Amino acid sequence: MQFNINHNLLQQAQPALSSRENLFWIVGGAGSGKTTICQALATKHNMSLYDMDAHIYGTYHQRFIPERHPVNTKWATAENGLAWLLNMSWDEFNNFNQAALPEYLELLVEDIATIDSSQPVLIDGGISNPALLAQAFPANQIVCLARPGLSSQEIWGESAERLAMKDFIYQLPNPEQSWQTFLTFDANITQTMQEESQQQGITVCTRSETELVPEFAQRIAEALGKG
Repeated sequence: MQFNINHNLLQQAQPALSSRENLFWIVGGAGSGKTTICQALATKHNMSLYDMDAHIYGTYHQRFIPERHPVNTKWATAENGLAWLLNMSWDEFNNFNQAALPEYLELLVEDIATIDSSQPVLIDGGISNPALLAQAFPANQIVCLARPGLSSQEIWGESAERLAMKDFIYQLPNPEQSWQTFLTFDANITQTMQEESQQQGITVCTRSETELVPEFAQRIAEALGKG
């Protein structure tokens, strides 16, 4: 299975995204603290919070147009979207994420246009390929969070909310194989994001287990020029 990356959509999104100096993006693997840090930053710096995952798995599904968003339309119209993804190889899954990203950005641009340009906006997660994102979004306005030392299995067993994902996957055919595929994909996503961020000059902030949320948030704010 091969998905085409629509570079025209990247080029079309670039002017709108790069022209807003008060638009920021926090990326990182599962369990890296994206949502916690985004909420802390949004509160302290009076920033509007845009939850990318909530839109990708929610409102965007009603806005995907086959002609404009063929990759996400295939996912959204699959009989079981999660099973469809987990039946892929890693290379196919990574290719899907890359091809889906420009389609997300087109919808993001539509939403950002409705927010006063003077209002700072912080985007929470939602992407797996910061190298591709950096073609349309300023690298110095992105921070990648890292949390070393934990396996994907440990991260997805940390809380009842994350454990619910395992329960959900175990309702699929071949549940154990699907779960192991999910964990492999998750670990590869985290590694890919950190490697691509380093290659693109995107700041990678690593939180120690003893660092408090306000301290970590302050470091990230400084990396984004909001210190």
